[in-house]
This record gives sequence, C-alpha cells and structure tokens, in this order.
Amino acid sequence: MNKLMKKTVAIALAASFTLSGCSQETMAKTQTSMPEPQTASSFTDREQIEYNYAYSLGVQATVYGWAPVMMDVALELQTSVDAPINNGQAPLNELGPITRLWDYRDRSYTTPNNDTLYLQMWGDLEEQPIVLTVPEVTDNRYWMAQIIDMYTEAVVDLSNATVGNDGGDFVLAKKGYEGELPEGLPVYYSDTRYIWMAGRLGVENLADEAAAREVQKQFRLTKLSDYPNTVPQPEPKESAGAPTVNFPAGLEWFDRLDKVLAENPLEKDKELVDTFAYIGIGNGGTENLSEARKAALKAAFADGFAIVRDAAVHTGVPVNGWNWEFDAGRYGTDYLLRAAVNMNSIGLNSPERAMYPKRYVDSNGEMLNGENGYTITFPADMAINTHLGGFWTVTMYDAQDRFMVENEIDRYKVGSMTEDLIYNEDGSLTVFIGHDKPTDEKHLANWLPAPNDDFMLQIRMYEPKEEVVKGEFVLPEMHKVEK
Repeated sequence: MNKLMKKTVAIALAASFTLSGCSQETMAKTQTSMPEPQTASSFTDREQIEYNYAYSLGVQATVYGWAPVMMDVALELQTSVDAPINNGQAPLNELGPITRLWDYRDRSYTTPNNDTLYLQMWGDLEEQPIVLTVPEVTDNRYWMAQIIDMYTEAVVDLSNATVGNDGGDFVLAKKGYEGELPEGLPVYYSDTRYIWMAGRLGVENLADEAAAREVQKQFRLTKLSDYPNTVPQPEPKESAGAPTVNFPAGLEWFDRLDKVLAENPLEKDKELVDTFAYIGIGNGGTENLSEARKAALKAAFADGFAIVRDAAVHTGVPVNGWNWEFDAGRYGTDYLLRAAVNMNSIGLNSPERAMYPKRYVDSNGEMLNGENGYTITFPADMAINTHLGGFWTVTMYDAQDRFMVENEIDRYKVGSMTEDLIYNEDGSLTVFIGHDKPTDEKHLANWLPAPNDDFMLQIRMYEPKEEVVKGEFVLPEMHKVEK
C-alpha cells in the first residue's frame, strides 16, 4: 500500500470513530503496518481463477462488512474496562457517561459536539433483555437515547419527540426472545446480539452543565432478571487518557468480519453471507485458505477500502455548499451507503432526530481558510422543533483532523442557545467567521473563530422540522468577505 493510501486510511478511520475513542495518531501508527497487497503474477491458470473469484468476493465482503467490523472494534474498545469511566467507557451492560462538554482539548474522536453531554452503553442481549430507565427530563431540555444494532440499523430513538419527557422503563431485547417480559413496558427488538446506545443531553451553556449532569446520573440500566430492582449509576472513574485501538487490516480484517458475523447473524442476509464461505467467512477463517485466496483478500481489502472511501467522500446531497445525509440508520440492502456513512461518522443519527450538514468550501467552491473572512446569514426560522427541546449550532473544526480549534474567546460553536449575539432586524443571524479578531462590535459579538488554516463547518439541527427531513429546507450560502 503506497504512502498516500496509508495516510488516507489513517485519516478516514480516525474520522470514523465517533464515540469510539480512536485518534488519528493512533490510527496512523496502526495503518503504517498494513501489509502490501500481493500480486497474482506467479499463479498458475487455475490458481489465477481461484484468485479472481476470491478477490471478487473479498471486495463485496469489505463493502458489506465495513460497518459491523467498525462497530465490533468500537465495542471492544469501549468495554475494555472494569468500571465506568467519565470518558464514556464502561463494561458491557453498564452506562458510560461523558461528564462535561467537549472542546479543543478532546481529540479521542473527530467532530465531537460542544452541545450535549454524552451517555453511552454497549449491551449484550444474548442471555436476556435489559431495561433502560429514563428519568423525567424537565425544562424543555433536549435528550435522546439512540440505539442501533451491530449493522448500524436503528433499533429505536428514545427522545422527547418519541416517548415524551415523563421518563419510564424501556425493554431492549434480541429479536426472537420468548421469555416473559414485564407487563405494560414498551419493548424494542434488535436484530443482533449486541447493541449500542448513544445518549445525549442538551446543555444550554456552561452554567447549565451541572444541571444536565444531574439528569445524566438518573439514567439506569438493569438486567431483566434483576428488574424492577434498579440501582443508581456508580460514580465514574476519572479518565487517565484516550483509549487506543488497533483497527484490523488485510487478512486480520476478514477474520474480524468472520467473528462479528458469527456473533450477529442476519437471516435476511444469509444467502449473501453464505457465498463468503469461499474466503473463509463462516468456514474456518482465513488461516487455512490457499495462498492464492489469501493474496486475493489482501488486494481486495485495499481496493474495497478505496471504494468505500470514495463513496464516503461523495455521499450525501450537496445543496449551497452544504452536504446533507438523509438516509442514516435505514440502509436496507444498500451496503455501500451503509459503509460510506459509517466511515464518515459511525452510528449517525436518524434524520428525524438530528441532521448534520457540513461544508469545506465557500460560495466559489474554494477551500475555507481562516486567513480569509466569511459571513453566513442564518434565517430567523431554522426549522427546529423548539417545543421538543430542539436547537441548532454551527461548530468549527480544522479541516485535516476535524477537531475543535483553540481560540482566545473559548467559543467553538454559535447557535440558537449562544448568549449575547446581535440579531438582524428581521430576526436572522449573520455569523462572522475568520481567524482575525473583529473590531466591529456586531462582528465581534457574532464571531466564530477559525484556525489560521483550512477548516470545515458542521451544523447540527436537533429535532428538525419535517421540511428539513424531506430535503425542502435550504441552508444559506457562505460568502468570503473582501478585505
């Protein structure tokens, strides 16, 4: 694998691990040792045919399995502790809180938000269901517990929009469970043994962070055999630093796919997955494969990655320079879309709960750079369901690594809950973006500081209105200011 591809692998994989604790530096070290794909030039005619078929299946398997392998790696990483930690790690079937808003100091995963406290959980439903207890959420605070299976399909999005703010107990079970269930409780079924919950609690400002933390503490998780004897979350341990991850590549990646498919089989995909037996999946792994098939899989992984990476760069719907993703969490048999979306952001929310348009270029198609100044005027009505706790923000990230950027006023985002902004007479908001501190009063009040380098912006629209989800809402263009 050439140096350019290795760098692309490192950046793309680092970008993938939303809430998985994977840094670009870690991924770069991991990917440096990726094996070079072997050629088939020394094979006999029969071996060449074997190679060709294995290569074809290997590319298909790479596309099909990208999301579940990423999920499996994240599961291992996040549960490799003996007690909950305040960076979100926790053992299986326990809640892992992230106890403060993240900012430029936090570089465990790319494009984290500066809007919510996270609460996550990896659950194992093989032996029995688990019960999630949600507290009453008052003061019109945004909250959501997004639950997905190992193929990143949505199991349920619990939120003020779907179940209200009164709280309650919710059963999470594996499809096919036939045991007794508590009477009167809603039950949500996963197609897979393992599930991931990514919970979020909106935070209005730094002063509100402590109140949000108190709500976060009240969520509980209980094995069905222990219910209704729920117990409070333990106080999490302090994080000693970002966890590290070794993302598999080459033959190791296919063996990891073999593992995750065996643990989380999908009946609806059985006919496709059964064809992968030729390359060892569901058939003893890659260890006993012929040299021709092994060589084919190494090449297939490199080319499969390139296919997914290309789709990840071009996925979504571009409008006015903003790139929208409307199909997250509902992929069906569109395995390439599933792989591409999860390469960008693993476990992306369902669009009904949140939308994440992003941009790298200005209205002229030129890369955004902090040496320039820019303006963007957001309409008075940003099509958010505020009665459901919804709000919106636009957050600054450096373009290369997609981390928040340290700045002299400690402002990482601007949005509907930002204090002391100066609005236009019609209620619209003009945000001023650039590295240099503005001298004009209004420009300074509405300033989103940028690095003195390339940057990207990501908007978060929590609880968007129907016209956003349908693609009928258009965000404004972003214009360079002439100096």
